[in-house]
Amino acid sequence: MIGKANSNEASREIRIGYDNIENVGQIDIEKVITDTENQGIVDNFLMIYLYKEKILDTNKDIDKPDVHISVMSPKQSTGLIDSRLWFTNEGAVIGIRSGESWDQVDYFEINKSDANYIKEQIEYQED
Repeated sequence: MIGKANSNEASREIRIGYDNIENVGQIDIEKVITDTENQGIVDNFLMIYLYKEKILDTNKDIDKPDVHISVMSPKQSTGLIDSRLWFTNEGAVIGIRSGESWDQVDYFEINKSDANYIKEQIEYQED
């Protein structure tokens, strides 16, 4: 009985946010995708993040990403992945915070197909 009562609570959620134009440093969460509403999308995001390729150098401005994507564990009240994405002609560059702050970042790239999938799921609007 307890398992059924708790089964509606998400174990993973993906938060999609954008920089607030008026308040520097504020991220406005515009979409949340949970595994209870769409397990397939959450799994696909996790697979994209799992199979990304590490890159050493990037010319991206860490403070001006196209989108912020976080993977959370709401049951544990824990952030699992804190990332920023920059879409490119070849796909996307992902910066993942690897320390306490954004002073420590690891960079990765994903292909155009994976980047397009992310754009579609987050309903990304290019300027």
